Amino acid sequence: MKQPLRKPFGLALLAFSLLPIFAALAQPAPKTVLGDWWFWPDYTLERNARNYPGPRKESPTTPVVAAVVETPALTFFGESPTERITNLLPGVALSGKAFAVELWLLNHVNEPVGALVTLRRRQRPDQGSWLLGCYGQTMLFSLKPDELSQLPIGKKQPKGGQELTTKASILRTVQERGWKKRWSHLVGSYDGTGLQLYLNGKKIGEISQASLTASGTDSLQLEMAAYLRHEPYMQWGDLVKNVRIHNAALTEQAIAGRFAELQQLVEDGRLYPDLFHFNAGPYLNGVQQESIRLVWETDRPASAVIRYGDRQPLTHTVTVPLSEGKTHNEGKVHSYIQEVMLKDLKPGTPYFYEIEAKSKTGETISSGILTFSTAVKEGEAFTFGVIGDTEARPHVNNRVAGLLWDERPNFVLHVGDLTDGGEQPYKFEWNYEFFTGNRQLSGRVPFFPVPGNGEGDLYWYKQYHALPEPKAYYSFRYGDAEFFMLNSNEEKEFAPGGKQYVWLEEQLKKSTARWKFVAHHHAPYSPDEDDYGNAWTRSTDMGDVQIRKIIPLYEKYGVDLVFYGHLHTYHRTLPLREGKVNRKKGITYIQVGGAGGNLEDFAPTRPWFTAKAFRGYHYGTLTLADGHLNFKVYDTEGRLKDYLDLEKAEPEKP
Repeated sequence: MKQPLRKPFGLALLAFSLLPIFAALAQPAPKTVLGDWWFWPDYTLERNARNYPGPRKESPTTPVVAAVVETPALTFFGESPTERITNLLPGVALSGKAFAVELWLLNHVNEPVGALVTLRRRQRPDQGSWLLGCYGQTMLFSLKPDELSQLPIGKKQPKGGQELTTKASILRTVQERGWKKRWSHLVGSYDGTGLQLYLNGKKIGEISQASLTASGTDSLQLEMAAYLRHEPYMQWGDLVKNVRIHNAALTEQAIAGRFAELQQLVEDGRLYPDLFHFNAGPYLNGVQQESIRLVWETDRPASAVIRYGDRQPLTHTVTVPLSEGKTHNEGKVHSYIQEVMLKDLKPGTPYFYEIEAKSKTGETISSGILTFSTAVKEGEAFTFGVIGDTEARPHVNNRVAGLLWDERPNFVLHVGDLTDGGEQPYKFEWNYEFFTGNRQLSGRVPFFPVPGNGEGDLYWYKQYHALPEPKAYYSFRYGDAEFFMLNSNEEKEFAPGGKQYVWLEEQLKKSTARWKFVAHHHAPYSPDEDDYGNAWTRSTDMGDVQIRKIIPLYEKYGVDLVFYGHLHTYHRTLPLREGKVNRKKGITYIQVGGAGGNLEDFAPTRPWFTAKAFRGYHYGTLTLADGHLNFKVYDTEGRLKDYLDLEKAEPEKP
């Protein structure tokens, strides 16, 4: 767990700290705006690989001064802050009798997390002028934060939520998870006589008569704080995307209009409202010995020039014409996704590349110099990463991506649920979560995914992937191995005579690879506690019996390992054949569902097929060299949790 960041306050760099306030917006901010800050987590690699593709808004931080006496932190719902940001505005700027505060939040985790913005006294940190915040699904707006102890917080809330008030504080617990079950636009507004609390454009609490505590402006400090103890690796910028402070109250109409603007930003998957940028990628797919595919998306129509070569300066170029993009969801969503294949490359060779995009108005952005390596020849050693169920936690994805990057894998196998539910109406899960958390790895190391139920309609999955047709399932050869990537969302196709069953048999029958690996999302074998019946009350199927219908093909044609996810734990079986343990001819089934989805748990008793089980976030690496297979699994602290070694002779040539 990361330690709270110490954020001292001071006025030495006040001019610098105020710069974000006056940044020009695509839609000009109202004249009442004192502060308007956009936040983003710092997901970049270290040392020479520290490069974020394209421009981004740097999150404001507390100015650093030589020496300072720090104000003690606020305890919020029993938690100490994991991050604090102070002194983004001087107290004198906030001394008016009317004001409004906006918080734009993305909360997609199942553990309680919180954030607040407060104006408080430096000399008496237990007292403040106002506080707006949330913790879990509880929203709070107060003019007298020191009186919050009067609220009976913690008691069981009735269905539909509950509003609790004092003379100057509103606390409201809501049942719904917000717009699209993820987003909350929380607004506290005070007009000098009364205060109102709004959530996603609707008023959820009001006090008609309330007075703001008077205080000398020199003793006031603006503070933002995050409470993320339950979510390791999470940052303020993961939870809070925007904070606005106004020196006047906001009308209900103005709040609804602002919410509509933010909604459209998210619908389009744009990360910033006023910056030409990459919303996705660069994203590497489909690497072969002599080619690789690149995918990227800009936030507006753009052309592109891709420069590449096996050394710098880059001497080869490919031009991609202006893209007007596509319209989706009845004209409400736009995307500008582009792709290109780089051809005539040399096998097993490191390459450098750069994407420079140009908008209609002549603005240009660059990905910076990135790298990749083409596929190795048969007989050469290589290593690939294995992850699954990245889902809703870009902060965990980022952690896994950084650890995998340290291994420098040749490519990454992803066993599905790239998103938690990134189907057609939920484009933002790709932009704000999947690409955000994995961009620093997937722009340097090619990804080979299979679809999970999280992207079951395949809508954005197909838009964002340049894979062999039909994309939902495919095969590829790499070195001495062949990979058979299946779409287990269509489980009827896994039965004899089914579309994928027939296709897979044809592919396996003609394969000459020494090693054969299968990947799909759903689990033929798993000791999960409740996905296949409640294991705490009765015996269960311990896996998906429909998926097992394709296993005879694995056994008939000599598949070595089967990778899958769906359950958010790690599990490896003993070698299995015909429903029994068979150490000589059995297949090992490996569940790697721990790269970000809500952690699950195991049945209370050990099943007959288990070799190793682990509950926690994790990733795997597999190395093939001279007929030897070495598979290892690590947790997100880099600790080894499991390993497997196999030997296999080279197949006889016909």
